[in-house]
Amino acid sequence: MRAVAVSRFRAPPELMDLPVPTVGAGELLVRVKFAGINPFDAKIADGILEGSRPHRFPLVLGVDASGTVEAVGPGVQRFRVGDRVLGEFLHDPVGTGTYEEFASVPEGLALVRAPEELPLAEAAALPMAGMTALASLDALALSPGTTLVIVGASGGVGSFATELAAARGIRVTAVARASSTTRLRALGADRIVDPTTEDPLAALARDNPAKVEGLLDLSSDGPSFARYAGVVRRGGRAVSTTFSADVAGLEVSGVRGTNLNLQPTAEALNRLVREILDRRLKVPLERRVPLKEAASALADLKAGRGRGKTVIDLEA
Repeated sequence: MRAVAVSRFRAPPELMDLPVPTVGAGELLVRVKFAGINPFDAKIADGILEGSRPHRFPLVLGVDASGTVEAVGPGVQRFRVGDRVLGEFLHDPVGTGTYEEFASVPEGLALVRAPEELPLAEAAALPMAGMTALASLDALALSPGTTLVIVGASGGVGSFATELAAARGIRVTAVARASSTTRLRALGADRIVDPTTEDPLAALARDNPAKVEGLLDLSSDGPSFARYAGVVRRGGRAVSTTFSADVAGLEVSGVRGTNLNLQPTAEALNRLVREILDRRLKVPLERRVPLKEAASALADLKAGRGRGKTVIDLEA
């Protein structure tokens, strides 16, 4: 079968011909229709989990996918052959990914049935980014009418977070390039601050003299996160997805900082699917690429050139 993998940590991704995975007890074999691309895929290839989890090489990239169940192993109870599914497939050994035509996955992971109303291309874009956005909003616990600043709002997580927050009646100020203005406004953002044309901190302070209730920072290091947290009022919350919230000064300022450590669950995925079916959420799918272009699409995302979500079409 065709797959995109790396032969060692930090090696360039390559299109390879690999054996179809076997399916063991409690596992499904999924014929992958679409695989979602996430910045975390590149981090895995660069060894972010090296030493903490077992790996297998060639290391097939990808954690998100949608497709149909091709086979089930002994003991599988939640799924049967032919089911349409979506989920986050990351499990040990790391490297049994989703940039491949067939993927094996334990049924106990964040894996759910995909309703017929949900196109599989959109389903593949949902798991990691959608669950991260949902968990971030849960951690922020903002009320309708409050204001949330999202730093790095143009990517997948930021797009989902903008939509989810707006659907809850939260006013969203998105820090993103002007080229994303039309798209982010369509997702529900009230204001766009372009950090390439104005000082975002000065703009945020000017527009929010009484400060804001929440911050979701998807891109900053510790010092930058601390500066952005300065626009949050005492008693407010600031969430980092880059583990930048452990910085001095937040407690003194009365801002509660949180590093989001995503725990993917089937329950969270089903919540997102319900949001889509109830028309409160639209998957921000911006681009589809064939498997042979997966490496270049991942490089674009790693370099910050991605907008919304990109998926790999395994049948293209």
